[in-house]
Amino acid sequence: MSAMAEVIVGRACDLPPGQLVTCIIDGRQVCVANIDGRYVAFRDTCPHQGARLSQGTIAGTMMPSPPHQYKYGMHGCIIRCPWHGWEFDMRSGQAIFDPGRRRLASYDVSVVNGDIAVHY
Repeated sequence: MSAMAEVIVGRACDLPPGQLVTCIIDGRQVCVANIDGRYVAFRDTCPHQGARLSQGTIAGTMMPSPPHQYKYGMHGCIIRCPWHGWEFDMRSGQAIFDPGRRRLASYDVSVVNGDIAVHY
């Protein structure tokens, strides 16, 4: 197995919780997001029809609940596609509606000496 490369995408202190930035890594547009101090990275492309997820909304989603009850959860963990509303858990890349089949391409992220590094 070959060693992974890494790219420093910025300072952790410059990316507040609930926000994301985009960067180009190895010719691909990538989103880096801060989810309550946990940094994640994923391709800036919806697997449905290719929309830029960075133009979507970071939010939560409706959770399974009994009839006539509405439970909202996963606040700040969901990225919603701007074209068709597909939702993905940014932490795992899994699609909310079809977690076994659809997912975002994701990258490992570390923070070293205050710098956010994306490994690819």
